[in-house]
Amino acid sequence: MRLKVLFSFVLLNLAFTSTSQICKYVVNDKDPLTDDIIRTVKTRLTGPTPFYYFSYIRNGADYKFEVEVGDYGELDTIIPENSELIMRAGNGDIIKMKALSKAEPEIIDDYGTKITRYLIMYQMTEQDMRAIAESGIVFIRIQDMKNTFSDQEIPEAVTKISMENGACIFK
Repeated sequence: MRLKVLFSFVLLNLAFTSTSQICKYVVNDKDPLTDDIIRTVKTRLTGPTPFYYFSYIRNGADYKFEVEVGDYGELDTIIPENSELIMRAGNGDIIKMKALSKAEPEIIDDYGTKITRYLIMYQMTEQDMRAIAESGIVFIRIQDMKNTFSDQEIPEAVTKISMENGACIFK
């Protein structure tokens, strides 16, 4: 339940703090053996949590979407393998992704404050990444650790950032 509330706050806060983005790669390499492009674009979202990130990842023809979230306190819930993240792109395409493995809580001690960190990696297709790059994400439904869903319409500013990040993967 906490994850659903945090997700909503983060997306709304991002809409008010976003600016036009130039590609800021965490990774921007070429595999010396295969010449495959290896890229990661990571965006820090603002919100009530210590941190919240979305990452677009490309390794040749393999595409992934990663969600990293940290919340105050010690949480013990596990987000199950195959939990779903469903998005609708601005062009109407429905993008369904499944978590590649379960996401277990990692407790971090931040100068005496306990923070629980989750890292959730989803598999996606090149076609899905291109749909995001061309028209952005306009709606998200995320499955949480209790097999319930949280729906969120995406503010226009966040849709624009999702387009920019997706486009950076293909530049």
